[in-house]
Amino acid sequence: MPSSVTGTADFAVLSARLKEADPRLRRELYKAIGKAADDLAAEIRSPTHLYPYMPDPYARVLASDLSVKVYKRGGSNAHVTLRAQSRDPRKRKLVQLDERGILVHPVFGEGGGGPGRHRKSWTWVAQFRSVRKGFFTDPVERCAPQVRKRIEDAMAETARKIIGG
Repeated sequence: MPSSVTGTADFAVLSARLKEADPRLRRELYKAIGKAADDLAAEIRSPTHLYPYMPDPYARVLASDLSVKVYKRGGSNAHVTLRAQSRDPRKRKLVQLDERGILVHPVFGEGGGGPGRHRKSWTWVAQFRSVRKGFFTDPVERCAPQVRKRIEDAMAETARKIIGG
């Protein structure tokens, strides 16, 4: 067991030790890891955060449809992942929106995706104007050090409990 817990390798070692320890410690650690990224997840799905990245009406629509989750995996491939996706993944192309600053949406009205029309017949367009890339990666990169510190603190506390009994 490392004396200081600093990263992925230490998380893998700690994860292996948790299998032998009290199961409550594992649940406690994973809950703390999830909480470490809660503020970041809430920021990403906030309309206020989204306004500078895309047109106002779309920011509100996306915010209501956006799911941001923290995934934790232990074992030899231990890692923590923050993932944003549409509640209905067929509706939104978030990768293009984040990495390229392209908003892909149906055209409504004449020939568009109006009510009663099948999705396959909709006319789709890529919008570049009024869209800025990075709605997801910008806050993640900005907050990563604080989130990492909280996770490391939780890991160190769990390691202390395992060693201390």
